[in-house]
Parts: sequence; structure tokens; C-alpha cells
Amino acid sequence: MDTPSSVDTVIDIVTTTGTAGTSDYTTTTTTVTIPAGQTSVDVIIPITDDTIGEPTETFTVEGTVTSGNATDPADGTVTITDNDPVATTIADVTVDEGAGTVTVPVTIDTPSSVDTVIDIVTTTGTAGTSDYTTTTTTVTIPAGQTSVDVIIPITDDTIGEPTETFTVEGTVTSGNATDPADGTVTITDNDPVATTIADVTVDEGAGTVTVPVTIDTPSSVDTVIDIVTTTGTAGTSDYTTTTTTVTIPAGTTSVDVIIPILEDTEVEGNEEFTVEGTVTSGNATDPVDGTVTITDNDVPTVTIADVTVDEGAGTVTVPVTIDTPSTEDIIVDIVTTTGTAGTSDYTTTTTTVTIPAGQTSVDVIIPIIEDTEVEGNEEFTVEGTVTSGNATDPVDGTVTITDNDVPVVTIADVTVDEGAGTVTVPVTIDTPSTEDIIVDIVTTTGTAGTSDYTTTTTTVTIPAGQTSVDVIIPITDDTIGEPTETFTVEGTVTSGNATDPADGTVTITDNDPVATTIADVTVDEGAGTVTVPVTIDTPSSVDT
Repeated sequence: MDTPSSVDTVIDIVTTTGTAGTSDYTTTTTTVTIPAGQTSVDVIIPITDDTIGEPTETFTVEGTVTSGNATDPADGTVTITDNDPVATTIADVTVDEGAGTVTVPVTIDTPSSVDTVIDIVTTTGTAGTSDYTTTTTTVTIPAGQTSVDVIIPITDDTIGEPTETFTVEGTVTSGNATDPADGTVTITDNDPVATTIADVTVDEGAGTVTVPVTIDTPSSVDTVIDIVTTTGTAGTSDYTTTTTTVTIPAGTTSVDVIIPILEDTEVEGNEEFTVEGTVTSGNATDPVDGTVTITDNDVPTVTIADVTVDEGAGTVTVPVTIDTPSTEDIIVDIVTTTGTAGTSDYTTTTTTVTIPAGQTSVDVIIPIIEDTEVEGNEEFTVEGTVTSGNATDPVDGTVTITDNDVPVVTIADVTVDEGAGTVTVPVTIDTPSTEDIIVDIVTTTGTAGTSDYTTTTTTVTIPAGQTSVDVIIPITDDTIGEPTETFTVEGTVTSGNATDPADGTVTITDNDPVATTIADVTVDEGAGTVTVPVTIDTPSSVDT
């Protein structure tokens, strides 16, 4: 009281519930005395501690003076401050772009005795207003509950994007909770961007190869890719090892990697190396490795040799060669094909031969069949197809079989009377041939001259399968007494498998005999000598 009294002041005390209820304090009814000469006394009221988040609460302490000279006091108010602060949380949420909406829980960590009212607003981050609908709203967590959901629309698009975020902010406008920290909504893209490193084939002499690196849909951000080459069958002598970083700008879909290619003179075949990529920035996936195939421009030429073989050799060896060694085996399929020589002349052969890497030749052995038939030279073909290796298919080779059954040509020696008009000279072979034998014939003067026969130049043919032909030469009849005379018939084989003949001789017998006479003579004894004429009845071409 404001001044000491000379008598005790007795006061009845009673508590009265306000915003604080009987769960917050113990209802108290008591009497207290301020002794005479003093000015105060304390009333002790139990306060109840709980775990409920509550606002500041009050109850009333009322007093009535029952003895003494003091007036009744005005009511006193006890204010209870809460020691259970309510923490508000806006959850971090991850949502797929195609979900349509995202549900963001707004929670308090303990139930409150009053409604908790929170103003909500979204704030753009890496996700913009094309990715979600800007949302401003107010939500209430009812007293006794701990959460409420905020529903925010999410926009689905077809653009490849990285994971993007926006913020959900809150302000507590009513209740005893603290303002929450911002929540983050993370939008995962449902438009995955596939990266591809192209497979490329390049000629060894091109100088460089351009390898496209592409994404299948434009991205909203740059796609950065680390590129490295890895040796395969192609080594560092075939291309320049390349390590680089390339960028596909946002909104575009490709970039080129340029890799130097090294040309050499070695026959190598097609070789490969790998181009690997790792996406270091952007929302694309790492690509599958690309393959660069280098085609060799040093292609060896395969040759199947032309070979001549005697019919009696038993086999023929046909070399198959390349003009420069290769770094890989060259495999050639071989097949024989009938020409003028048939399967009775050689054994049909189908085989596969290999020219080993680093070497230049291999032999094909083909059996040759000997017979007794006069055939002339005959041919068959050896064909090849390259089935493995980097060589071109060869031109066909030709095997020529020379016949060892050669017919002998004879020009007969013939005797003819000068008056016969012609002489028939047989030209013969000792065995039939499978082909025509053509012989050029010419006469050559001997003791018989051009006044005794007609110079003859002609060509005769002994048909295949036959053995003779006649040459007819005119003989000149005269009235001159002559001895037996000769001229030569010469021959040259111009077609067929026969040898040139020895010369034939035509002998002309004379049909003009010369009569010799020794005259009968009478002479006188005294003449000293006698002359006896010796005569022939016709002049002779020679001395008699």
C-alpha cells in the first residue's frame, strides 16, 4: 500500500482466468496480511509449464480488504510469456516438370494454441515464370495442428533444361510462430537431352576429320563437353591425339570437333580410333563414344600372273602377287574357268590363298592333264576375288598349255614327166590335229628353172582331223633335149601346232630323147685324113 498503516491490513486474494486458463496456473484463493507499519506482502501463485506453443497469456489477481483502513485494490494482471517458441518451416521440395503442381508443406514444429497465419509468395530463381505459376497466397495452420500445404502450378515444356529452382517465402501475420526460412522448389527436367558423337569415315589423305557432336533437342543452357581421342586399331601415327572442350550454345544442337589425320605410304587397311565425350556443364547426358574409321589410300594391286606350261609338266604354278606389302593378310578366292583348254586338259580348281601380312606373293598349284591328242596351244583362266584385306580384285590370269604332241609336216618328193602338165605334191601330217594346219608354200628353182615349171606361191590348209592336202604345180613341156631336172617345194606352218616341214623335191624327167649318129664316110687312100661327122638329131641343153 502507498503508506504504512497503524493497523494490520488484511486482504482476501482470488485469481480469475483470463487468456491464461487453469492449465496455465493454479487457481489460488488466499488471505494475506500487511502488518501495521509495513507496506507490502507477497502472494505466491503456481504457474504451470507446458510444451504447447502459445501466445503471451494473462489472468487476474483480485483483492478485497477485509480488515484495516485501506481501500480495496484494483485487480492485478499476471502475464505469462511462453517458453515454447513455435518454429515455422517451408519445406524444400523436388518435383518433376511434368507433375502439373508441386505441394509445398508449411509446418510448425509444435502445435500452437492459436491459428498460425502465414502470407506466402514465390520468388523466381533459376526457374522462371515459364517454369511455374507465380503464386501469392495466405495459408493458416489451425490451432492444435502443425501443417498446411501450398499448391503451386508447374509448367511442362519441351525444352531441354538443367534442374531449376525457385523460392517460396513466408511471413507469419498471426499466431505465436516465427517467420520461416525460405523453402526451395527444385524442378527436374523431363526432357532429357541425349548427346551423340557421330561415327565418321574419312580418307587417309583428307588431312582432317570433322566429327559432329550433337544433342537431340535444343537446351536452355550451354552444353559443355570434354572431348578426348582414344587409340584403337588406328594409332598415333595415323591421327593426332586430341583433347579439347567444345560448347553447344543454348538454343543450338551441334558443334564440330576437328581432328588431324596423318597420311602415310603404308598399306594398312581400314583402321579406327574412338572419340569420347563427358558433359561437364548443361543438362545433357554423356554421349556414347563415336568411332572414326580411316580408309587407307595405299591400296595394293593384286596380280594373277599369265603362265605358259608344257602339257607334260604335271602341274602349273600360278603366282598371285601384290605390288607392295600390306599390314594385314590378303585373302583371295581362286577359281579356274574353262577357255580353249577344257576340263580334260587341267583339273578345275577352286581354292583360297593367303598372302600373309608383310609378304607379297603366294602360289596357286593347278594340275595339268597330259594326253596324246594333237591339240595346239590351249588356254584357261584363273580368276581371283579379294575377300579380306585392303587390296583390289585382280585382273584374270591366263594359263597357256603348250601341246607336246606336235604333228610332223612332210612335203613329199615327187617325180613327174615333162609332158604331164602338172605335178601333184602331197603335204601331209603324221597324226590328225584338233585344229587346222595352215602352210604357206613356195617353189624354189633348182636345176629346173622357170622355163620348166610355173613358179608357185600358195597357202594350203590341212583341216582339223585330216592328214593331207595337195599342192598342184604346172609343169612346162618343151622340145629341148634335157637331163632330169629338179626344183624345191618349201613350206612354212603359219597356223596350227605343227612344225615347219623339210623341203620337198620335184624331179622332172625329159620327154625329148636326143639321137646321136656317127656318119658313114668314104675316103681316097691318098687323102691323108678322113673326117667322120658325129651328130645329134636335136640340140641338147647340155654338152653331149
